[in-house]
Amino acid sequence: MASMLTRGASRLSRQRHMGWICAFGMSAVRGFAATSDDAKPDEGGCEPTFKGAYCESVAVELGTERTPVRVGFETGRVARLTDGAIVASMGDSRVICAAVCSRDENLEAGFFPLQVDYRERHSAFGKIPPTFTRREGAPKDREVLAMRVVDRAIRPLFPKSFSRDTSVQAIVLATDQSQDPAVLAVNGASAALSVSSIPWNGPVGAVRVSVLGDGNEIILNPSDKDVEASKLTLFYAGNEDRTLMIEAQAGTADEGGVPESVVASALRAAHEAAKLLIEPQRRLQRAIGKEKLDPVQQTPEQAKLRHDVFDRSSEKLRALYKEEIQCKHTRGKRMAELKDEIVNSMTEEGMSFTNNEVEQAFFWVSSRVMRDMIFEDKKRLDGRGIRELRQLGAQSNVLPVVHGSSIFERGNTQALATVTIGKLIDAQKLDAPVGPDERRMMLHYSFPSFSINETPRRGGLSRREIGHGALAEKSLAGIIPAAKEWPFAVRINAETMESNGSSSMAAVCSGSLALMDAGVPIKEHVGAISVGLVMDEDEQTGKVTRYELLSDIMGLEDVLGDMDFKIAGTRSGITGIQLDCKPAGIPLDILIEAMDVASIARSAVIDEMDRAISKPRSRDDSDDGAQFTTVRMDRSLIGRLIGPKGDTIRELERTTGAKVSIHEEDDAGVDDQCTLGIFAGTRPGLDAALEKIQLIAWVPKEGDVVRAKVVNQLAYGWFLRLPNEQDGLLHVSEYSHTRKVDPLKDDIFQIGEEVLVKIKDVSDGRVGLSVKALSPAPEGTEVGRRRPRAGAGFERNEDGSLKRPLRRLKD
Repeated sequence: MASMLTRGASRLSRQRHMGWICAFGMSAVRGFAATSDDAKPDEGGCEPTFKGAYCESVAVELGTERTPVRVGFETGRVARLTDGAIVASMGDSRVICAAVCSRDENLEAGFFPLQVDYRERHSAFGKIPPTFTRREGAPKDREVLAMRVVDRAIRPLFPKSFSRDTSVQAIVLATDQSQDPAVLAVNGASAALSVSSIPWNGPVGAVRVSVLGDGNEIILNPSDKDVEASKLTLFYAGNEDRTLMIEAQAGTADEGGVPESVVASALRAAHEAAKLLIEPQRRLQRAIGKEKLDPVQQTPEQAKLRHDVFDRSSEKLRALYKEEIQCKHTRGKRMAELKDEIVNSMTEEGMSFTNNEVEQAFFWVSSRVMRDMIFEDKKRLDGRGIRELRQLGAQSNVLPVVHGSSIFERGNTQALATVTIGKLIDAQKLDAPVGPDERRMMLHYSFPSFSINETPRRGGLSRREIGHGALAEKSLAGIIPAAKEWPFAVRINAETMESNGSSSMAAVCSGSLALMDAGVPIKEHVGAISVGLVMDEDEQTGKVTRYELLSDIMGLEDVLGDMDFKIAGTRSGITGIQLDCKPAGIPLDILIEAMDVASIARSAVIDEMDRAISKPRSRDDSDDGAQFTTVRMDRSLIGRLIGPKGDTIRELERTTGAKVSIHEEDDAGVDDQCTLGIFAGTRPGLDAALEKIQLIAWVPKEGDVVRAKVVNQLAYGWFLRLPNEQDGLLHVSEYSHTRKVDPLKDDIFQIGEEVLVKIKDVSDGRVGLSVKALSPAPEGTEVGRRRPRAGAGFERNEDGSLKRPLRRLKD
């Protein structure tokens, strides 16, 4: 206990010495700082949210309107017990980011034990959570994706020898809903690590950019409106010299992917914008940053162990690699046996080491030997050249019953996809501070343990599955026609059957194939490939001395290499990007070169996909499987289609088995038509639904003979519902030429009974019906209505019908 008190007092003293503790309500300890000259900020700087905090800021502009705001980083007033805490601000948005590490090294950790958490409080945008408990529950997909983005932006910059359990947490406290708070979270996490005692080679800057028009207009910090109108939106993080993280979504249904040259320009603009956010973090670090902890350095014994493992295993590993083993498990088993052989030999010689130490040494040797083979022999572990793809395979229409299905394989990576089409109402409703209100196209990615020959682990959906599914979904979403042209929701299930690298890219390919198999009107396939990298750097300067880009990396190349650059797109360009890297960033020029490498590989993938199915499957000539079509309907008839309380459309769907989506365009004042999407599981169901919809759109004309349903009866006649869901009146005088009837006393029609009638007149939306007009009047019968006595009622025509407009008879 005494030691704990001593440590606490020492820490408190250090914080006071550094100016972190100040009286509540006092002005900032050091005031708020000016911004960098490069940013050309306004003169006032950024006032901290919490009085007493130290703040640094930089001026930026938002969206197409170029609204000037400041991005601020403040510390020292809240969350002072953390190793480092920052309240990051942009406009009226606030995100608190805190970094904490454990006191002891985790020597058994096989990889750096970093945990990232990101949460969006509903109170931040003025809402009470709609959950049963009225509080936030498990993280939503959007929050999980933000966690992954933050992780990938900061993880490569931790020292390789640092192994303390480390946590970075971000909570959105307030948002003006003009910008994605996840961008602010990356910058805030960077600043929190920079001012903390945790060893970290930052800071980094993160921005979002969008490309509008023909690709010449690049917008920094786009609004939701800008993103919706853009051809490309990317989320970028990097330091002064290198790129650390990229997420991008691009493409349109009409034009396909975005050219690599446009993406390259957007990346360069994003890099320059991200650099502006680094300097205020450096000023903050210089002013009040804590002294960094010293990571555990490699001991002479550990260095000797690495050299011993290299000497004992390098040649054997090279020989094993040169066997060009194609099976992932066979190669893995042989490598494990070799490692055990090395461990046994060193144990017999009395050498002392831990399992983790020998694992790390063997990993380093495996990577080094692989790199040397690639650099020197231009050969990879399975015998391929550096630009050679694994064997490809694609097949569509592989499953019965489902709306669309396919299987795609690349070497030992195999993905099975199914497509389900539904109504627009089936789209997923979203509840987030920014972004769209719903997802009309959903892709759900699954990674069952059998795909890598492992027993299942307990637990729900993993962050990896959510992240890979989101990447595949973004890669395909852009090519789906707009709701105006194709008013349906669509769900893709991508099931990983085998995995040996880039299963998310296989999900994209199988998803594209299944979309065409289901008849979704996409214009071309989206292919996807992952480009890897092996890169040697000068230990003193950090400059790249040599590198090779690898097309279609397999699992072991991903593990032992430096980069997994996933790129999806059509023949015309890119639709989705995700970058993961292990070094402290990748030079941007290498990434731009990698996009060209991916373009060539992607074309080969799409060639194979086209051989399986090259255009959306037509359902016109087939009675099997899902059927759908679109029709246009006058906007004024939509209420009649829906019916009272939705009864009409529900009855249509119940009797036909079809589903009907109604898409009313935003340009309602210009176009008096709207689009209906009709989907059915069978051709007869679709035909029946179309027939009913055509009847609803039917306009009654005088003389038409139709069947109508009795819906009400009164003393003067019956109201009948016509096929177009419009009601008409069958007057008692129109029932019979000779017989006088009383609907309330005579048992003539039952409610719900269908009656054959003739339309006698249509006037001002009212429809007059007749039964007696279906047959000629008996000879001698007076035709027409009895004329009223003079001076009574309303003026009438010669045939006895009322004149319009109504005028009373004069006395």
